[in-house]
Amino acid sequence: MTAGASGAEEQAGLRKQLGLTDLVLAQVLCVVGSSWVGIAAKLGRAHVAFWVGAIVLFYLPLAAVVIWLNRLMPLEGGLYQWAKLGFGDLAGFLTA
Repeated sequence: MTAGASGAEEQAGLRKQLGLTDLVLAQVLCVVGSSWVGIAAKLGRAHVAFWVGAIVLFYLPLAAVVIWLNRLMPLEGGLYQWAKLGFGDLAGFLTA
């Protein structure tokens, strides 16, 4: 490879370790956890409306943006690389 090769060309040969199912399950595990069970029991059926609202207003737009950015810039480092390229070194550092 030449010295002037871009980072995208170098990283294009990397194989993906995690599939979409793995990432979705990891996200659910990180967000849901076990601390919400007592709160959900107190809220009862109203809790379902909050979860549906969160899915529609937060998770689906977030997934769409991540999919779009990953197709636009398939760089290793994800959020860090996207923040660094889009907003500069300081934003990348703070994101990491």
